[in-house]
Amino acid sequence: MSEMLKNEDLDPDTMPRSPGVTYQELLDQDSHEVPEVLRLQSPKDLGLNDYSVNRYISADYHQKEVERLWKKVWQFTCRLKDCPSAWDFPQIKNEEFSLPEIPVALWAGFVFINPDQDCAPFDEFISDLASQFERWDLGALYKEAHVAKIMPCNWKIAQEAFCEAYHVNATHPQIMRGIGDTNSQVDVWENCARVITPGITPSPLLDYEITDEDMLRSMMDLPPEAEVPQVPEGMNARAFMAAISREGLRASAGARVDEYCDAEIVDSIDYTQFPNFHPWGAFNKIVYRFRPNGNDHRSCIMECLQLLPFSGERPPAAKVHWLQEDEKWSSALGFLGKVFDQDSFKMPKVQMGLESTYKPGITLSGYQESKVRWLHQKFTEWVGD
Repeated sequence: MSEMLKNEDLDPDTMPRSPGVTYQELLDQDSHEVPEVLRLQSPKDLGLNDYSVNRYISADYHQKEVERLWKKVWQFTCRLKDCPSAWDFPQIKNEEFSLPEIPVALWAGFVFINPDQDCAPFDEFISDLASQFERWDLGALYKEAHVAKIMPCNWKIAQEAFCEAYHVNATHPQIMRGIGDTNSQVDVWENCARVITPGITPSPLLDYEITDEDMLRSMMDLPPEAEVPQVPEGMNARAFMAAISREGLRASAGARVDEYCDAEIVDSIDYTQFPNFHPWGAFNKIVYRFRPNGNDHRSCIMECLQLLPFSGERPPAAKVHWLQEDEKWSSALGFLGKVFDQDSFKMPKVQMGLESTYKPGITLSGYQESKVRWLHQKFTEWVGD
């Protein structure tokens, strides 16, 4: 493995980048005022070294993760409530029979725990994420769906499939007409990172002209025979799609839809809070979580929560819907599930490839996969090499 290069801030104006319009240039064309949180840029030089395949295939590394990461890091979780048939256990005194207390914290409706009694304060751990989500109060949303499935791969393989847009070309070609995959903006902070992938703009990898109709048909998931709405004179396709989406959200979100700019409506604003919590910004409604499946380092649990605004009384939170091995994500999550199905098809093949390769390490791009590089550098800090 090559020597780890020093992490350095990059100048957004001089760093290597994909051809085509930049994300900040797209923001310049927004029909609404763009919030400061989207103007933040924090690219990092995380080096070009490979990372050992043992991180995905070694039971020993998994045990190190358990001891050095999962037993010591703040993580999104849930909690135990009562004792069934308490009347039949008169000898139990609740104050003497509780589980050992561990640090617990609440952020935006999510409960976090840390098994380490001597852990760093939660407020410090989540400070970057919390400050950037002040505009997007996830606590004001309700859980409309919660879908989970056991995936036949290491948890990091599943997680990394949702940490970059570089794979869109090979895995999701049907959305390339309406998503600026390689023009995504990647920002890295201490305990969180994000990838912002612009919508209603074509992939720079396509070598033919893309019309507004092409982009809208792709992102609205319309079949070839369906009629596509016409973009009004003097309005670009991003602003038009954002306007349509605003009206669709108005009944439940109210006047908030007018406060959000086009980018907040149509772009994928994907955050990761180390080690495995993935909330999306604005009205993207998505939260991911990836975690080991017990002590099996070759399988994991993948979850997707969908959070939606509401008016009036808060609707009841959805219960977890566990998909069976032969059930597809699209059976529970519609268009988003179709994308998950394509990712899921490749995950076990990646695991198989890492198990059989003679190459000792995985090779990542310098910028587009820098969120993945950031995760691996965090793993090195917590777990070792």
